[in-house]
Amino acid sequence: MSLDKLTSLQSSGPRSSGPQTHRHPRRIPSWLLPVGLALGFLAVFALLFGSRLLPALEVHTAPVVTLRQTTEAAAPTPVTNETPTASALPTGPLLFQASGWIEPDPYTTFVPTLIDGIIHEVHVLEGQPVTKDQLLATLIDDDAKLDLQQAKQRVASLESKRTAHCATIPVLEAEQEAARKKVAAEEALLAELQDSARRLSSVSSRAVSEMALTQAKLQVTRQQAAVAEAEAAIPGLDAQIAQIEDQRVAIDNEIHEAETDRDRRQLALDRTTITAPMDGIVLRLHAAPGRKRMLGMDDPESAVIVELYDPQKLQARIDVPLNEAAALAVGQPVKFTTDLLPDLSLTGTVSRITGEADLQRNTLQVKVAIHNPDPRLRPEMLVRAEFYNGGSSSSSLPNSELRAPTSNSRLALYAPQAALFDRSGKSAKAWLAIDGHAELRSVTLGLEERDDHLLILDGLHSGDQLILPPHTKLSEGKRINSTSQP
Repeated sequence: MSLDKLTSLQSSGPRSSGPQTHRHPRRIPSWLLPVGLALGFLAVFALLFGSRLLPALEVHTAPVVTLRQTTEAAAPTPVTNETPTASALPTGPLLFQASGWIEPDPYTTFVPTLIDGIIHEVHVLEGQPVTKDQLLATLIDDDAKLDLQQAKQRVASLESKRTAHCATIPVLEAEQEAARKKVAAEEALLAELQDSARRLSSVSSRAVSEMALTQAKLQVTRQQAAVAEAEAAIPGLDAQIAQIEDQRVAIDNEIHEAETDRDRRQLALDRTTITAPMDGIVLRLHAAPGRKRMLGMDDPESAVIVELYDPQKLQARIDVPLNEAAALAVGQPVKFTTDLLPDLSLTGTVSRITGEADLQRNTLQVKVAIHNPDPRLRPEMLVRAEFYNGGSSSSSLPNSELRAPTSNSRLALYAPQAALFDRSGKSAKAWLAIDGHAELRSVTLGLEERDDHLLILDGLHSGDQLILPPHTKLSEGKRINSTSQP
C-alpha cells in the first residue's frame, strides 16, 4: 500500500464496504492558451494603434499670417568712435527682447600644463582673482630634477673629455717645431758636405785620391737622405694635429647636443611650476593634488589646470528668434538686466553675429560686448537683453561703412479671429493642427486688427495652422485630417 493511500484512508475515516469512486482533477483545455495570447496581442495593438484605426475628424485650417512692420525712428542715432559708458543708456526705440548668458570676451583662457605629470600642490580656488605670473599649481618634480642633474653631468663629462683630448696638441706642436729645426740642421750639414765634395772635385786628381772623392760624394748622398727623413716627419705631425682638431669638433658637437638636452631638462623642470599668463579670475579649476595631467589624451581638458577670464572683458551670447533677427546690426545698442543686479542697467553693443542659426531652437545667436561690466558678474549668468534702434555696420567688415539706420522692420503674427475662442481681454484660446492631431493653445492678443485677423503677441509661431470652427468635436490629441481653407 502506498503512502498516498494511507493518507487518504486516515483523512476519510473507516473504510466503507461499498464501492469507491475516484475523482480526477479537471484539466484546462489546451486551446485556451493560444486564444488568450491572441486576445492579449489584440488588446495591446488596440491600445497602441486603436486611434489610428478610427476615422479621423475632418477639419478646416487657416495659417498664422506673418507680416513685416516698419517703424520709423524719430531721428538717426549718430555713430561715433567713443565707447559708451555703463551709464549711457540707449535712447532709440525698443525693437525686441531676448535672453542670453554672460561669457568671457572673446573667449576663455585655458592654462594647461606643458608636460605630463602629477599635481603636487594647487594654490588657487575657483572664483579667486589672480595676477600675471602668480603661482597656480606645481607638479611633482623629483624626476625632472634628476634628469636635469644627469644632463648637466653629461655636459661636464664631455667638456673634460675635450680638454683631455686637446692636451696633446701642444706636445705635437713642440715636436713639429723640433722637426723643422732638425730639417734646417740637416740641410745645413748637407750644404757643408756638398761644398766639400765640390772643392775636392775641383782639385787635381794627383792631389786627392779617388777614394776621398768618392767618400765625399757618398756623404752628400747620405745627408740628402737624412734631410728627406727629417722633412717626412713634419707631415705626420701635421696629420696628427689635424686629426685631433677634427675630433675636437666632433666633441664640440656632442657638447652642443648635451647642452640642448640640458636646457630641455631645465625647461621641463621649470614647467612643473604653472603660473598665470594674465590678470583675471579663476573660472574653473581642473587640478587637485594627486591628479594626473596628460598632454596626449583624447580628452581636450586632460592637460588643463585652470580656466581664466578677464572680468573687465565680458560679453553676452543672446539667442535671437529668427522672426526678430532681421532687425540686428553690428554696433546696435543693447541694455541688459539680470536677477543678480535687478537695480542696475548694463549697456553694450552687438559685436558680431554668428554664421549659423540654431535649427532646433529657431534662433540666431549674436555676441554683445558689455561696457564696463560689474565685477559681480560671472559667466553663464542669465541676462535679459533689450535691443534698440541705432546699430551700425562694423568698419571691420569688408565693403561696409559706418552708418546709422533710420528705420527698422520686424515681423508680426496675425491669427484669424474665427479660429480664436474664449476671448477675455488680451487672452484667448485656439486649436492647432500639429502632426495630424489637435492641440489646444493659449495665446496673448494685441490691440491691432487687420482684415479679420488679430495681432498675436505670444503663444503662436509663424506658419502654425489654426483649426477653424466648429470646435465641438475636438479634444486634446484627437486625430484629425486637416484641409487648408481656400
